[in-house]
Amino acid sequence: MGVFNVAFDYKEPSDYKLCNSVFFNLGTTIYIFNDRVRFVSQIKPILDCIYIGLYIEEIVGFGIAIVIINNPKGKKKILLTGAAYVLSFYINLVYI
Repeated sequence: MGVFNVAFDYKEPSDYKLCNSVFFNLGTTIYIFNDRVRFVSQIKPILDCIYIGLYIEEIVGFGIAIVIINNPKGKKKILLTGAAYVLSFYINLVYI
């Protein structure tokens, strides 16, 4: 089992308006996505867990995810290898 650090804590369902958005975060050590649509590769299943605050959640698998950012030259696609697919996480985290 790997140990990963995430700088968000959650557990209860939320009506947070930015749910499923992508957050850039300095406190995480892993890319985390909760939306299968963001993955552009097969998700390789794995038996691993992640600590999210006080809780331990199952990682479904790892794959390549995509985010689209706006910059002065327009939109840019960024591929993120080794992204974790965690269904129970309510936002997507990308470390910078």
